[in-house]
Amino acid sequence: MTDTMNLIERQAFEQANEGIRLGAIGDHTLAVKHWEKASRIADEHLPGADINFWIKSGFGAALFDAKRYEESIAMSQIARDWCLSHKQPLASLSIARSYLALGQNNNATAYLREIHSLIGNDIFAAFKDSDEVKIHSALSDDGKS
Repeated sequence: MTDTMNLIERQAFEQANEGIRLGAIGDHTLAVKHWEKASRIADEHLPGADINFWIKSGFGAALFDAKRYEESIAMSQIARDWCLSHKQPLASLSIARSYLALGQNNNATAYLREIHSLIGNDIFAAFKDSDEVKIHSALSDDGKS
């Protein structure tokens, strides 16, 4: 993928990849800093580019991992339409997880349904076991939680 990138895209991509690496080893605070750098580069030089929305979706997930739920929701909302147009659930997943973590189950409902429409019952593997009842409730006809 990096073979077709220009220098600016590559810089943003490398910052994002470092964020991914750090998140994978559990250093969520430092991971967020790298995602933030990637996002700044993309905002300044790549507005509207696919890589900018890809970065925003990853940044939203990293913010969730760092327990910065409101920021995760806001960042993920920026990437949501792009993610849905590519049939990718990450932005909706970060939003739903954040609302559940905040105890705002009703706000998570629409996003849980989006995720389910994309990945079916694999949705349950993407959440904590303790969220299963909330997910079932959101996916039921009444959607009340």
